Amino acid sequence: MPNKVLFSVLLAAAVVLLAAFVVGAFDRPDRDNAVGYNVLAEKMFEGTVASKGHIIEGLMYFPLRMADAMVEVQIGPKEFVERSKFKFKTGDMVTVIGMPVVMKEREVVLAREVSSMNGVLTVRNHFGLPLWETGKPIQMDPERGMRISEVCDITY
Repeated sequence: MPNKVLFSVLLAAAVVLLAAFVVGAFDRPDRDNAVGYNVLAEKMFEGTVASKGHIIEGLMYFPLRMADAMVEVQIGPKEFVERSKFKFKTGDMVTVIGMPVVMKEREVVLAREVSSMNGVLTVRNHFGLPLWETGKPIQMDPERGMRISEVCDITY
């Protein structure tokens, strides 16, 4: 009899744990945007800013028109973007170093660095970790122009 009770208790605990795991897996509101950054998958994208930027779910994007394609470039959270002095506008030539991904059936580049004639905006460190999560202050890099590791204020 004690073995049956112990087995029943263990079985009930296993069912509860399994149910919690399944509910947790399905209860993530934005599973499609949970993309890890891989610096080994980085590529360079060169083109022009195609139009005004926009915000999707709190993240700032801008369309990059390249010679053979158009992609959306994700810079970072709106608050992060609004606080910097980095500026570019529609038609400006930019170079983006980032990781291409497909999110919600859209081709997106998760930017690590955006360069224009006005300077360099760095939004992720060399490991690919977002700088908006570190709280580091703005840094200047005289070798490469302005390097902004905290935020970006884009004008179009």
